[in-house]
Parts: sequence; structure tokens; C-alpha cells
Amino acid sequence: MKKKSIDKIFKWFSMMENEEYTFPKTKEELFKLKRLDLCCLCHRVPKEISQVKNIKKLVVNIKGIDGPLPKEIKYFKHLEELILGLTYIKKIHPNLYKLKKLKKLDLSGNFFNEIPKGISALKNLEELNLNLYFGNLPNDIVKLKKLNSMKLGFNS
Repeated sequence: MKKKSIDKIFKWFSMMENEEYTFPKTKEELFKLKRLDLCCLCHRVPKEISQVKNIKKLVVNIKGIDGPLPKEIKYFKHLEELILGLTYIKKIHPNLYKLKKLKKLDLSGNFFNEIPKGISALKNLEELNLNLYFGNLPNDIVKLKKLNSMKLGFNS
């Protein structure tokens, strides 16, 4: 990865760093990072993050989105686990379905009322948490052949 790309990632990290959230400071640390915990996804995600292939799990803190899921979510294309529970998502961006390696998706306790068509593109999805989701499930959800766990507690 080019130095310019790494610098963009480090700049993005620095915008979100605080006492609770610290991020890699060196290239070596960056390429050892397997889990990324973010206070928010409120700063534009640099596309260069897609070059960091070792990040397999992304966790965003409570209230960490508070709006639509950013379209830049597609840059985390190597994710296997995405935890967005209680992040106050108000709308799911279809770019979520570009995360082809995703095995576990937690969207519980958010404020969106529609899951866009296309969820069947997540062919490796094994676990889906939609607790407190009050909308309809898309018809193509039945095409998720590897799905072995789906939580729908407290739904209407």
C-alpha cells in the first residue's frame, strides 16, 4: 500500500480518536488490526481502507451513526462481522450488500423501517440480528442459504 493511502487512513483515524478510542499509529500496527471499534461513522470513510485486508470485524458504538448508513460502508469489503446495533441508523444503504464476505450482521435496535431488496447478495451470511426491527422483511431473505441464525425479538 502506498504511503499516501496509509496517511489518508491515519488522518481518518485521528478525526475519531479520543480517550476511549485509539487507533494504530504505524503501518505494522495497521496491518495487524483485525477488529476495528469506532465511536462513530460520522466522518467520510476513505476508500483506501479497502486495502486493509486484515480487518474482519467492525463495531460501531451506540449512537455512532445517527442517520443513514454511509455509502462508504462498501470499502470494508473484507469484513466478516459487522456490528451496528443501537447506532441509530435511519436508513440502510444498498452498498451494505457489497460486503460479500460478511458472515455476521447485527442491525438490532435501529430506526430504519425498510431493508432494501438485495440482501440475498450476502451469500456467506450465517447470522442476522434484527431485534427491534418493525418493518417487513424483504422476500429475497429466503435466498440466504447459509443463514442459520436470525434474531427478530420484540418485532411487530
